[in-house]
Amino acid sequence: MRELILIVHIVASVIAAIITGIILVRAILGLYRGMPLTKAEVRLPLVATILLYGQFVLGTILFILYMLEFGSGQVNMYQDQMVKGRFWAVEHFILMVFTLVISHIGWLFAKNNHTPRLIFKKNFLYFGIACAMILTSMLMNVVRYVL
Repeated sequence: MRELILIVHIVASVIAAIITGIILVRAILGLYRGMPLTKAEVRLPLVATILLYGQFVLGTILFILYMLEFGSGQVNMYQDQMVKGRFWAVEHFILMVFTLVISHIGWLFAKNNHTPRLIFKKNFLYFGIACAMILTSMLMNVVRYVL
C-alpha cells in the first residue's frame, strides 16, 4: 500500500511540476510577448493547486508511515543515515507545505484580478516560486535515492 501511495505521490508531483512550468511559460509569454489572457490563466493555477493539495494528503500519509516505521525501529540504517533520513522527511514535508501555500495564494490572485498584466505578473511570481520549490524537492529526492 505504501508503494502505491508513493507512486501516486510521485506522479502527482511530476504533473504539478509540468503544470506550474506551463503556467510560468504562459506568464512570461503574456508579459513579454503580449499573449492574450485566456481562461487557462485561472484554470491551470486551480489545477496545480488541487494537485498540490492531493500531494499534501498523500505526503502526510507517507510522512506518518515513515515516522511510525522510524519510531518502531523498522527502518534499518546506520545511525547517521537514520538522522539524515528523518531530517529529510521533515525538510521535504515543510518545503511542500510552503509550496502549497504559495500556490494557493497565486491561484487566489489569478482568480480575483481582472487586469491581464497583473494576472500574468502574479502567476509568474507565485507559480515561478512554486515550480522552483517543486523542482528543488524533486532534486532532493534524486540526490537522496539515486546518487
